[in-house]
Order: sequence, then structure tokens, then C-alpha cells
Amino acid sequence: MKLKITLTLTLLVLGSFSVQAEKADSNGLPASSFNASYSFKEGRCKIKINEQYGFINTDGSIVIPCKYEYVSDFQNGYAIVKNNNKYGLILKNGTTFTEMTYDYLEPYNGNRALFKKDGRYGYLNLLGEEVIENKYEFARTFKNDLAIIKINNRTGFINREGKLEIAPQYDLANSFSEGLAPVMKDGKWGYINTKDELIIKFKFKAASAFKDGLATVIHDGTTQIINKKGNSKSRKNFDNVTEFIKGYALCFKDGKYGIINKKGYVTVSGVNRMKQCSNGLYAFTRNNLWGFITAEGEEIVTPTFSHVDDFHNGLAKVQIDQKFGFINELGEVVIPLIYDSANDYSEGMVSVKVADNYFFLDQNGMEKLAFSLDARSVAENIIITVNENKLLYNDGKLETASLK
Repeated sequence: MKLKITLTLTLLVLGSFSVQAEKADSNGLPASSFNASYSFKEGRCKIKINEQYGFINTDGSIVIPCKYEYVSDFQNGYAIVKNNNKYGLILKNGTTFTEMTYDYLEPYNGNRALFKKDGRYGYLNLLGEEVIENKYEFARTFKNDLAIIKINNRTGFINREGKLEIAPQYDLANSFSEGLAPVMKDGKWGYINTKDELIIKFKFKAASAFKDGLATVIHDGTTQIINKKGNSKSRKNFDNVTEFIKGYALCFKDGKYGIINKKGYVTVSGVNRMKQCSNGLYAFTRNNLWGFITAEGEEIVTPTFSHVDDFHNGLAKVQIDQKFGFINELGEVVIPLIYDSANDYSEGMVSVKVADNYFFLDQNGMEKLAFSLDARSVAENIIITVNENKLLYNDGKLETASLK
């Protein structure tokens, strides 16, 4: 049977659907004391043991002990970790890269990472040095070579050396995209270029970044699509329009969703619910069930599922009743819908759960790793079975291993 599928990530955000049991025997820990329902990033996957986080590698070995209150995924070789309400950075081998002294940290973008300390924002270089002083009331991560900062409640832009490129003079601003940035002055939004020249006048109630040469604005009470000259490309007015992906965007009018192309033509209309996928497909509902269509409205996956997610590595997570599986872009079921919860595919693997057991599957649905919490576990000593091997952890550190 040929299924058909469409996903959207637009005006509505669908809730997550992980389910965790709290089963344990009278002497053991609850099942939620152990969690392997995360994704691999840069060859590392976070894992939780007794409310503390660490990382495993693709062999299932804990390569960074579970000793942190919080960890981010690895990105550009670094992960953000937290203890005692302070943040720092570690490397993929677990080495501490920065001291745990920050109130807030973001991942590196190029050679700079945003931090907050003592109530002010600054930036680290790739050596972990505070190369741009934390003197800003507010700041955002770099996009390309400029970052938004705020001084004396006015917003401007700095370069990667910390030099002001656009003096703080605006009420608000968003990052540059395709050479233009939305900025607000006196309650109205317009667009400037990197030389701080006003390209599109201040007249909008709201304005998005440009993508594919188009931006969404609110003007005179309606949502419109404009080009870089500020001219409207909309043939109709809408209540909302998402950003364009591969030449198409979701539009919303009078409680119904549709799809609009870059020329302003509506290709699909009158849909109760829709979501925009990163691969150019769209999830849509019919009779409260989800399927997928193309941007031109061709039904690729017949509405069959109670929930669908975006595509990752060519596969989308789908749900029927309380069970999860995965389909490909043709709507073919690649991973059967037999799991109690599931993550999204990343780096060729996905974490799924059955009862209190976690499995990492490859893209063919084959089990590569299996994790379970032994019922004899207590807070001081946690026993985890990885495939057929029993591992005893103390504070997230491997103490003994019974390998088969």
C-alpha cells in the first residue's frame, strides 16, 4: 500500500510524547532513574543514571561519567554541562574545557560562544578565553560575522572582534539574513543592510528574517509576504505565514491552513491542521489523522497516523494509538509501530523504548544497543545491562563489568 505524508512545523507546536514508567521492586530504583532516550551527536549520546548525566559512545560504553545536573548534545566538539547552577564546557573525551563559572552558555558558532556571567553577556574564543568582555545587558549568538548586543537598552551589532559595526540605536533587532536584518524603532519594524542603511522603511508591526528572497510582515492588520524591495508578493492577505522552505511556506487564514509559493499563489488550502517538514513535504490532517502531501498538494502518505514528526535521515516518526515506528518519504513502514516511545534518527541511529528497556536501532530497524536497568539497582550501585553485559556503576562510573 502506498502511504502519503506531510509534516509542518509552523504556527502550532506539537507536544512531545515520551512515556516513562515508574516501576521498580521494593528495594530498587524507579525506572525513571535510568534514561537512554536521547540521540547521538558527534558520536556521543547523553544518558541519565540516578538523576545525573553523562555520555555513551556508539559501543554503549560510558565514556564521560554521569556526574552532571544537565548536559547538552555535543556540537562542534563541545558540550555544555551544569553543576550547582553553573555552566561550563567539556570536550568529547570528558576533559573540562572551561571552569563551571557561567550563569548561561550557548554552543560555539564559528570561533565564538556566548556566555553570561555576573548578569552580563560576553563571548569566549576557541581557547575558552573571555575574548569579548561581558559588558552587554543582552546579547545573541553570532550569525555569520555579526551578533546582536544591547547597551543602555538600545540594540546594535558587533563583529567577532567585539567592535561595534552598527551602533546601539534600535528598540529591537533580529539577525542578518540574506544581507538584511529586521530592526525596530519607535514601535515599527523595518530592514537595514550591514552598512546600517535603511532599505525598507519602518512601517511593520512585525517582521521576519528574509529567506529565499522573501519575508513575512504584519502591515495594516494583515500578514503579507514582501520581497527585498519591500513590495508585497501576496495575492491574498493572511493571518500568518511561516518562513519559506524550498520555495513554499505554510499560510493560515480564518482558522484553516494552506501552502503558498514564492509567487504568491496558494497551492493548497482549507486544511484543518498542517506542519511544515524540513525536506519540503507537509504533514496534514483528515478526519483527525495525519498524512503527508507535497507542496503542490499531491498526497504521498494517506492520513493513517494519530501523530507524525519531521523527517530525520530520511525517516519520520509516526504513531498509531500509543505505539511508535518510522516511515520513509514514500510512506512505507520501515520500522514497525511496536515501541512505547521513540526519538528521532540522528547519525544513523535512534533510541526507542519498550517497557523499561531502551534500544538503539540502525536505519534498517536492527538493534545495535540494548539498555535496561536491573531491578536490584540502588542509588549507590546501579546495574545496567548493555546488550548481554552487566555493568555496575557507582555515581555513573564503571566499577565492575561482567562481559559475555
